[in-house]
Amino acid sequence: MSTQSHIDKVNLTPNLMEYPHHVGAPKIVATDLSPFKQNGTDKANKIFNRRYEELVKEIKTLQESFVITQEVYDSSYRFEPIIGHVYHLYEDKNGNKFLSLIEPSSWNQKFLYSTVLNSDMTWSKVE
Repeated sequence: MSTQSHIDKVNLTPNLMEYPHHVGAPKIVATDLSPFKQNGTDKANKIFNRRYEELVKEIKTLQESFVITQEVYDSSYRFEPIIGHVYHLYEDKNGNKFLSLIEPSSWNQKFLYSTVLNSDMTWSKVE
C-alpha cells in the first residue's frame, strides 16, 4: 500500500481556486448585488405594469364586445345578417330593440347605434 506524497496534494492551478491559496493573496469580498437586484426588480415591474394595463384594456374591449353582441342577438330581426354588412339597431316605443337595414336618416325611429357582423359571429359598433 502506497501513501500519497505531499506533491500529489498540491494544486497545480492555484489561480483557479475559489479561495486565497497563500497569505499574500488578495482578500475575497462578496459582491454587493443589491443594485443589480433593485434594477432588475424595477425593470420587471415596469414590464408587468405595462402588460397589466394592456390586459385591462383588452378586458374592457372584450366586455364591450360581449355587451354589444348580446344586445344585438337579443334584438328582433327577420333576416339573416351577412358578415361585413352594416346594420342599425333601433328601439321602438315599447322599449324593444330591433335590427334593421334601414339607415337612421331614412325614417323616424329611436336610433341606438350602427353595427357590423364580424367573421367570428360577434358584433361591433360602427363609428
